[in-house]
Amino acid sequence: MDLKNKALNLRVSDRQRAAYERAAALEGMSVSALVTSGADERAEQILHAHASMTVPADVFDQLLSALDQQTPLAASLEKAFDEPRFENR
Repeated sequence: MDLKNKALNLRVSDRQRAAYERAAALEGMSVSALVTSGADERAEQILHAHASMTVPADVFDQLLSALDQQTPLAASLEKAFDEPRFENR
């Protein structure tokens, strides 16, 4: 269980406050637990939605094809590979 030592102040309307209090009472939980559980669920949905990207299959296939293409190394990298500077001991 996470240590809950931070406060988050919210401004709500009278209607919202009453609804939260009634719902929390019906569930046998505190208003704080009701609100944070709802916020936790929504935050997870949003984070999950932004953690991945969906693209059409043809775009994905083009990306994979581009990644499979071999590209030449820059001249400076070629030179570095041809002239090792360290010895394996």
